[in-house]
Amino acid sequence: MSVRLISLTIVGFLLGALAAGGAGVRVIREVRGLDDATSLPAQNIARADGYHADPGETLISSTALIPKAFAFGDGGLVISYDLKSLAPSFGIEASRGNPPLYPRRWLVEAIGGEFEGIQESPLEAVAVFPLMAGGLVDQIDEVRVVEAFIPAPFQAPVAVSVGEPKVLVREGLEIVLVDATSDPDTTTIEIRVIADENVVRDIRVMGDGLGWKGVRVEGEVVTLVREADSGSDAGFDLIVSGTSWVAADGEFVVDIGAFGG
Repeated sequence: MSVRLISLTIVGFLLGALAAGGAGVRVIREVRGLDDATSLPAQNIARADGYHADPGETLISSTALIPKAFAFGDGGLVISYDLKSLAPSFGIEASRGNPPLYPRRWLVEAIGGEFEGIQESPLEAVAVFPLMAGGLVDQIDEVRVVEAFIPAPFQAPVAVSVGEPKVLVREGLEIVLVDATSDPDTTTIEIRVIADENVVRDIRVMGDGLGWKGVRVEGEVVTLVREADSGSDAGFDLIVSGTSWVAADGEFVVDIGAFGG
């Protein structure tokens, strides 16, 4: 009997013993699963949410920009698109009012020149190139997003008072103390939030410190209530939080192959 035959006989004996104990099939299945997983190309391993960026999509940060249509008209070239966030969503989809990306400035290289398109609002999923009226898709050499923004949370402590009722929290966001009233038990203040939605969103105003016990929001006005003996009625410490747009580094080529470009 050869050494190889002896080895195979021992392996067969061991597997038979494992199978008799109900473990053999499980061991073989686990080893096969590990081999399969480690041998798959990276692009074939699906994300936990079942989605990955395809070659025709443009990945900017953790968001896939998916071109939908190129249309030429009297107003110029219009590019429309969809967005798909690849960040963990925990089962919560981004709403239309809270896009995961703001691709603000675009450039098209065509017929020997460059044409700029500006997307004025993150809520409008279109880029418009006014100087390209009457053009053709096959005249386009390349489309790039050259200025893109992604949402990031922020938090800022601020103080307002009767003497200084208006505070610039950050670019695109101000708060104003519009009213302050007191009774023996509580002090109530009203804060008006002035926000440019193209710069900031999801704004929240809370009292900073002990004694604050109520918040009500009606449109742009936030009403806060605190215990009367929790501080001076002349000044109020607050915390303002929300989401702002921060620049994503780089330029990003948008695939136009599906439209004949």
